[in-house]
Amino acid sequence: MSDIKKVALVIYGFLLSAIIGVIAGLFLILEGITSEAVWSSNNRLVEAVLVIIGSLILYLLLNRWPNLPKTSQDSLRELKLNKTIDYHDVFLNLLITLIILSFGAGVGPEAALLSAIISLSIWQADKVRYLYFEYDKLKKLPLHETLKRLFDPFKFQQKYVGATAPKIPSIIKQKRILYPVFIINGILAFTLLIRQTDQPSFIIKLGESNWHPVDIWILPILMIVGIIFGKSCKLFYKVFHMWINRMNLPLLLKVSMGAIAIILISYLAPDLLFSGQHSLNLLIGNWANKSPLFLMVMGILKLLFLAWCLNFNWRGGHIFPITFAAMIEGFAIAQLLPGYDQLFIVAIVATTIMSELISPVVAGIFIMLFFPLKLTPIIILVAILMYLKNKIGFKKTANS
Repeated sequence: MSDIKKVALVIYGFLLSAIIGVIAGLFLILEGITSEAVWSSNNRLVEAVLVIIGSLILYLLLNRWPNLPKTSQDSLRELKLNKTIDYHDVFLNLLITLIILSFGAGVGPEAALLSAIISLSIWQADKVRYLYFEYDKLKKLPLHETLKRLFDPFKFQQKYVGATAPKIPSIIKQKRILYPVFIINGILAFTLLIRQTDQPSFIIKLGESNWHPVDIWILPILMIVGIIFGKSCKLFYKVFHMWINRMNLPLLLKVSMGAIAIILISYLAPDLLFSGQHSLNLLIGNWANKSPLFLMVMGILKLLFLAWCLNFNWRGGHIFPITFAAMIEGFAIAQLLPGYDQLFIVAIVATTIMSELISPVVAGIFIMLFFPLKLTPIIILVAILMYLKNKIGFKKTANS
């Protein structure tokens, strides 16, 4: 392969990965704009009417495309099964998710966004592969025709075929190097766009910690509390999901039930609308002096709202809502134990609950973003202990 061809492939890959990062950033920016448009009137009646309109739009879209919106798990499953992904519905997937998020559903943007990034990454690979195989033909075409083919969104791609894939070790090595470089480039494009448009960050520091090693004895007790809470939630989710499926409700009724829940939450606890990714400041702001009972109820209500939305076709991500709810429960328990460092208690409880409901790896990574560096060893320790617990439990289940 000539040096000019190598340079062309690298530049093309950089451009496409930057486009993916920009698409992800534009989605979040647009979500902020549309959410503000729906909920900025401060008139409950107007907001309720808008939610009803949004639910009708959602029903029409889901009635036409019942398998959307896709999550990252859906995309990975499709990739594993077919060795590729049909990325032609990626923008439709984001549109449906935008409707769900803008009208206040208690789910996060991460599921559809990660699905879109996975799909667009396959798109990028197919486009770069097309340039690799068609390079000699393309360089003979007029420049405008070459650019038209290279940047046509859904034409002129080359799907992966094992028989024709390059087998030369040097090319395989270059691909392994370039893939992470392209990912970093996409992240940089996303970050620059978000910063340049002054988008609010979902990461806030919850304060400082002065925990002492002598307090480590309480860690297993707090973890047991978190595990019991998490297992209770999982049992409820399972039973609730089975119950809803058994009822076999029509789509219109399910979407309407989701809209009713959103309207009720907007009246009773408007702070629980949306995913919670921008609501963590409540825990060190307006909710700082709230009672433990209030915080516990808010955390449970947030998880109930998430379950309701997911089961009534207002689908989305669960990481941000569970993060918010786990933090709320952590602060509630910390209020019951005033003799201990508050963030020490919160970090243990939140990491345990998130580990039980999602995974220890995700919990460890996410929780560390919000806490001071001094608590990082504790968060990692709890995540490791939860990982070992899950692994031992899985082995026992497999052997029984």
